[in-house]
Amino acid sequence: MKHICFLSCQDVSHAGLDDNLTIAELEKNGEYKISTIPWDNHADWAAFDLVIIRTTWDYYKRPQEFLDKLDFIASQTRVINSVEVVKWNYHKEYLKELESKGTKIVPTQMFHYPGKIEIPLDWDYPRLIVKPAVSASAYKTMIVTKEELVHKSFLAMLHPGDWMLQPFLEEIKQGEVSLYFFDKKYSHGITKIPKPGDFRVQEEHGGTLLTFEPDQELLALADRLLKSVPFDLTYARIDLVYWQGNYVLMELELIEPALYLSTNSQAVMNFKGSLDKIFTTP
Repeated sequence: MKHICFLSCQDVSHAGLDDNLTIAELEKNGEYKISTIPWDNHADWAAFDLVIIRTTWDYYKRPQEFLDKLDFIASQTRVINSVEVVKWNYHKEYLKELESKGTKIVPTQMFHYPGKIEIPLDWDYPRLIVKPAVSASAYKTMIVTKEELVHKSFLAMLHPGDWMLQPFLEEIKQGEVSLYFFDKKYSHGITKIPKPGDFRVQEEHGGTLLTFEPDQELLALADRLLKSVPFDLTYARIDLVYWQGNYVLMELELIEPALYLSTNSQAVMNFKGSLDKIFTTP
């Protein structure tokens, strides 16, 4: 029997169903024993054969503390996705790296605050999105106009650090597509749709979800994207929006994506297969 830790956070009141479903399947035949522990707890990490980052949904509020803790856990046992992957993925600068390798992304301009916010000359968008370069769940995500970017009332809402500027895409109101992969192989997909009058697709903000089946062209795009990522990935979520006749990347989530395994009858077994591979591959 392999002992696995699902790394979590102090409040996972909205995690529920997926983890319960996953744990029941993994423990069913006595192959695995699962424990769930918040990442900022003390634990005997060496007692686990594997630690999986699952629902550490508050890490962005203390990112350096989180990275330091992962480094410590990784000194005791194996962590997936690896700490190397986390350090590459937690800051949204990775989007610009993927763009340089040919991935079409939502147009993105990085800036540091305090500092000048520069809008690319060819941007002619009526509204813009501003959000931290280290964030999750629409944390401090704001819609502004170009004029508002210089207002003291807006600047007062920015904390010191790295931020990103993007056009606000009206197409997000039609839904954001999320594709899930295990070992870089497609598993399942969903569409997340914001509630009327909102742009945030997360369920905690009133968004709803539907199952989604990508066509071969979209799967080929996703495959090319994942091949450009220079790491092994046990799990990955690709978030896309349809814009100007193409799907463009919004985010590549490699740290703690909600996996929505309950939306597809094979998803749990796909996830289990990726864990089986870890323990059977020399």
